[in-house]
Amino acid sequence: MTKREKIFHAGAKLFAERSYNSVGIRDIAREADVNSAMISYYFGGKTGLLREIFTCFSERMVTVIRNSMSEAKDHGELVELNVAAFLNDARQNRDVYLVGLRELNHDSEELQDLRDTLYKTGWEYFTEFLGKTGAKAEHPEEVKDICFTAVLGTIFSDYLLGGGHYIDDDQKVEAYRKTVTILLKAGSPSLWK
Repeated sequence: MTKREKIFHAGAKLFAERSYNSVGIRDIAREADVNSAMISYYFGGKTGLLREIFTCFSERMVTVIRNSMSEAKDHGELVELNVAAFLNDARQNRDVYLVGLRELNHDSEELQDLRDTLYKTGWEYFTEFLGKTGAKAEHPEEVKDICFTAVLGTIFSDYLLGGGHYIDDDQKVEAYRKTVTILLKAGSPSLWK
């Protein structure tokens, strides 16, 4: 791994285990086994590192959304594909997801532009999907980010609350996937017609 990659992974690990505010530059440097000046060199500081981790999270989310929506033929299939793909990707990228999901719900100014872009991109794909299936959104423009966050919260609530402790247990993940899929299939169609 390059020094930049070591710093990225160390930051994601520490931010996921503790939180962004409780981790210092020296903590990250020690975990990555690099000089603390390297964090500023590669990322412009701790905030730049957080932005990079959140950008990685956003890109992963958009890839899952885009792929699921291009394959799904209807709402039920979309839910099944999205839930399975999100949980699978979260299992493979645990720390990035824990940091990204936590920061998605914070009001920190340093990430607002990235959150706005993620919401906008997600809804662009979803609106395109609704058009493909002949449906349209019933909710006003100003609640789109709330709906997006609510769907993600439904998929990842246990993952967030449990700190990802159960994400490696295949049986628990499968039971969780089935439950979340049922909930979203039953509830999310009320958002559009």
